[in-house]
Amino acid sequence: MTLKPTLISTAILSSLLLASYPTQAVDNIADIEKLTVNGILPSRLEAVAGSFDILGEDYLQARRPISVNEQLRALPGIMVVADGSMSFDLNIGIRGQNPRRSAKAMVMEDGMPLQLAPYTDPVNHYATPSTSVTRVEVVKGAGQILYGPQTLAGAVNFVTKAVPRNGEIQGSFTSRFGNQNFQGLHGSVGYGNDKGGLMFELAQTKGDGIFYNSDYDIKDYRFKGEYNITDKQKIGLKVVHTKDRRNQTENYLTRDEYANDPYDHPTAELDKWQQDRDIVQLTHTFEVNNKLTLSSQAYYSDIFRNGLRGSNSGREVDGVWESRLRNCDAIGDTNGDGNITVSDITNSDINLCGGRHAPRQYFTWGAESRADFAHNLFNLENDVIVGVRFHKEEIHRQQVYATTTAQRLDYQLALVEGDDLEGERFDGYAVSYYAQNTTYIDNWSVTAGFRFEDVRTRDSDDFSTNSVSDDYTKFLPSLSIAWNGINNTTVFAGVHKGISPARADRDLDASGARAVPEESTLYEVGMRSNYAKGVMFSGAIFHNDIENTIVDNGATFDNSGESEQQGIELAGRINFADIYGQTNNVYLSGAYTNLWTAKYIKASDPDNDGNRMQYAPKQLINLDFGYEHASGIDARIGVQYVGEQFVDDENTQEESANGIEGTISSYTIWNATVNYYIPDTQVTLFASIENVFDKTYLVSRNEGKLAGRERLFFGGITFNF
Repeated sequence: MTLKPTLISTAILSSLLLASYPTQAVDNIADIEKLTVNGILPSRLEAVAGSFDILGEDYLQARRPISVNEQLRALPGIMVVADGSMSFDLNIGIRGQNPRRSAKAMVMEDGMPLQLAPYTDPVNHYATPSTSVTRVEVVKGAGQILYGPQTLAGAVNFVTKAVPRNGEIQGSFTSRFGNQNFQGLHGSVGYGNDKGGLMFELAQTKGDGIFYNSDYDIKDYRFKGEYNITDKQKIGLKVVHTKDRRNQTENYLTRDEYANDPYDHPTAELDKWQQDRDIVQLTHTFEVNNKLTLSSQAYYSDIFRNGLRGSNSGREVDGVWESRLRNCDAIGDTNGDGNITVSDITNSDINLCGGRHAPRQYFTWGAESRADFAHNLFNLENDVIVGVRFHKEEIHRQQVYATTTAQRLDYQLALVEGDDLEGERFDGYAVSYYAQNTTYIDNWSVTAGFRFEDVRTRDSDDFSTNSVSDDYTKFLPSLSIAWNGINNTTVFAGVHKGISPARADRDLDASGARAVPEESTLYEVGMRSNYAKGVMFSGAIFHNDIENTIVDNGATFDNSGESEQQGIELAGRINFADIYGQTNNVYLSGAYTNLWTAKYIKASDPDNDGNRMQYAPKQLINLDFGYEHASGIDARIGVQYVGEQFVDDENTQEESANGIEGTISSYTIWNATVNYYIPDTQVTLFASIENVFDKTYLVSRNEGKLAGRERLFFGGITFNF
């Protein structure tokens, strides 16, 4: 199914009329304290002089997303790429930045960095369970300098369930089940009063992945506790343990394999993904008086991951490109073509094959203190935020080839007996200072701020004297202005400097060559309004100039020169019940992004000047048409459109035989959800369908061709108590 021009035109026109998600969510978060340790937006949203988006709890419950990736697709300016499982890895690109592992977005959970190592290896292999999220906040304007180090385009914060404090036992239970052996379970129970409280939470998701025999089983255990030291001071504790097991590869299909069956991977049953996460977050809030609040957090993460790949990029066998098997000496070159590929498996046991292990250990810890206070300098009302953060991270990355079945099943044995053992260590240390002052003058608010990053990193090789150190400091100023001269309307403009730290190369050579951090200047102007009854709307035009653009070239991350991105974002919602004074509501909501420019202007390779950037589609559209009935039924049907993409700096259009090069065609996906909130009970029945028409579509060419998820339908029940 293709998206016809008439639908695009209708979507653009509708977006101009619709209401913004941030404005829609204001009612849901009106009681947020001016400063919370888990939220990144203030209570005075009308004075925020920049673009932001919020998905509130009511929306998330009605939408029933499978993962947080589905949540984020509903927001303008955000490109989400699925992975080879069920969207458990975050691949978020904001305003034209490459979404690969969300390395160029600042991703947080309850205000704590979610990336494995924000300064040296800022990738994500984890997504907060959608059933644990009660609010999603995205800041794309100048205010993002409060949250770093990634400040190129936007910051995302997932706010998780709060500890109950009403003096009663509270909790919820949700069970989901569907095709592709999909099963989801979530449960929480807690108790609290005016002195404190605690809550336990479990989320599990299991089923089949994108490929046949690519099973997954992910468990997420959470504990939250709060205690009021005094009536003005509160401490909090969050502990999370995640056990992630998947038959998932990071090496995908060749051109010919994809054409034969896009969901059949030759080694999916052998390929393993293992990740264990242990997270601790401590918080302290001290409301000194009605003008001053002090808050602090300390965090620690211990994350281990290992990916086993049984295959690699393709080889040609009798005119057909097939995946090359890794370390399959037990099978050997049975057909005598000089390659060990899928063809050699005939009448052999593929379980005899080896593979490549990539065990990696990440330790991060940090502490942050911040003061929010009001003052009346020059007889003007002002709000100030001042803070400092210390952050430390250590990484040990290894790689080894298993040569026997035993080594394939045990990476620790492979590290002792396997072939081609490699190892690198990365250390990062950073101190960040930030400040922001908002001055209110009649209907105007002027916000000025800065972030200062002082970074020290060192990379070293386990088996040689090769090492490289990188020390740098960056001063990132911001200035923005907002006007509220019309009821329930804000017009804003802003500019800020941003960076994306240089990432550690996968291979450390003797030269010690290293990319330098990306630096950007982002301009935006926009507005948000719910002036008209039942109609809410937001829009922003942005322009981003980037120096030292970092791209992934396989073994290294390199600077590719200067680039720029500019476009428009529109979002909104119409509630016809509000307009016509009806009980039952028909609504139309949507988000539209037109990234008309995303190109190199001074590329390191002059031949790439003017070329489109990687994974930066020109147009993104998300529309929902829904109906809410007073009896407790609500239903919606939605459509998502993603425009054509290039996957390399050269803008290669002809598909390569290994599937890595070539374009990604535009695609349109439909989805639907229905909920029935049973009257006079705490029970909700629901059903949802993703990819309603079971469309086969390509989403990525990273290390081969990867299809999007087949049609998935599931139903379930939620019980609150």
